[in-house]
Amino acid sequence: MENNETLAKLAALERILARERLARKEAEKQLEDYTRELYQQEEAVNQTQQEVATQQGQLEFLTGLLAETWRQPSLNKIVVNYLERTNNFMTNAHNLFVEIHADLSYHQFQYYCQNTKQHASSLPDSYKQVLRQFKRDELYLQVSSESESQIFEIESISNSANAQFSDCVLVPLYSLDLPSGKGVGIAILLYESQDDINIVKLQTLESSRSMLSVAIERKRAEEALQERLVDLETSNKMLEQTQQQLVQQEKLASLGQLAAGVAHEINNPVGFVLSNLDTMREYFSDFAEIMAPLNTDKLSEQEKVVAMQAKWQSLDGDFLFDDSQEILTSSVQGLERVKDIVSDLSTFSRMDNDELDSIDLNVVIEKSLNVVSNEFKYHHEVIKHLLPEANILGNAGKLQQVFINLFVNAKHAMPNGGALTISCEKDRNKIIVRVKDQGHGIEKDHLADIFTPFFTTKAPGEGTGLGLAISYGILQQHNAKVKVHSEVGVGTEFEIAFYESI
Repeated sequence: MENNETLAKLAALERILARERLARKEAEKQLEDYTRELYQQEEAVNQTQQEVATQQGQLEFLTGLLAETWRQPSLNKIVVNYLERTNNFMTNAHNLFVEIHADLSYHQFQYYCQNTKQHASSLPDSYKQVLRQFKRDELYLQVSSESESQIFEIESISNSANAQFSDCVLVPLYSLDLPSGKGVGIAILLYESQDDINIVKLQTLESSRSMLSVAIERKRAEEALQERLVDLETSNKMLEQTQQQLVQQEKLASLGQLAAGVAHEINNPVGFVLSNLDTMREYFSDFAEIMAPLNTDKLSEQEKVVAMQAKWQSLDGDFLFDDSQEILTSSVQGLERVKDIVSDLSTFSRMDNDELDSIDLNVVIEKSLNVVSNEFKYHHEVIKHLLPEANILGNAGKLQQVFINLFVNAKHAMPNGGALTISCEKDRNKIIVRVKDQGHGIEKDHLADIFTPFFTTKAPGEGTGLGLAISYGILQQHNAKVKVHSEVGVGTEFEIAFYESI
């Protein structure tokens, strides 16, 4: 009985032990599965972190390259920045850059050495050996056709630091149109072995090419535009100098046309001043004869006075005294006339600056008439209707050239005589000047061309065709508006509106 109970208990214990063994195996299996799952998750996390780090590095390279590329001041700086950033990203020791032109010649050498952190534009012999291994025509064709980056095996070379290079990556950077033809830029990345080339990073580098190409094209366009601006500035300065020379030549031409009349205007007062001085010399001889008794000791004071009075009466001293005053007054007036003519000519002929000051238009018109007065002295009449005040913002010397040109043209339009009318009127904030002649007039077909340089209806040798063109340019500088009214056989009127100075 007891044996049966004992056996039953043993059987029960064995069953319990078997269940516990099974449970333990199941727990060990679950633990092993859980540990394996944890390990796989950790591996996945590590891989993800590596991918994120790789992507972050790629993103930093691309964004950094993009930001720095757009900030570079020149194409050369863009290339140097590209070489340096590419070197750090691809972890290779040396990068080269070269530009090949359509004639297959090398230009724009650059290289970056990571060991020395130096840039240079003159290649050492070891790097020249790399370039000699490429067929330039094939290289030029590949880059100009916008092919992808390529890995090349080269003959092993060593640089001054004994670094051995046997492989390289050619990265086409750009293809641009140059004055001498198409030019292509290539980056050459040197490696000791193909095993050192990171394909993933190379793909990232490849994706940066389009962005870099756009930046280079823009920078090249900016440089071309800057060169064009410099050329335009140079051309503009030359045009300004030429225009200044033309203005001065036109002034000299006008002076040449007026020379005879101006000489006559100066000669007349100078002539009668000389005549007056000759007369005054005779008068002083008579005055000396009247005063002669004062120099003798033989006569008493009373006798000297009587003798002087006798001489005064015999030589008509009253007339000599009065006429001397008139002679001196007329001589002063004559010399003032010469002074005014010379002053007006100097104002007209000198090279003026472009500054505008408040000036009286009446004074400018009067000085202009003073210079050309001999032109209108005999068969022409000058009629003036000026304002009491006509102040504008202008350049007196340049405006004098305008009015002299208009007055001389008016006189030439009236070879047989006539009237020149100069009138001024005020219209709100404007001063309007009208210069009207009674000449032969201008044909309608020619009205549109009168301000065109070198256009003239005068006979060859009688006009340069620049007078009105230069005058129009001067009036534009003064913001003046010009209108021309003309009728053949009746005459021409120039209407010029200036803004009144405040």
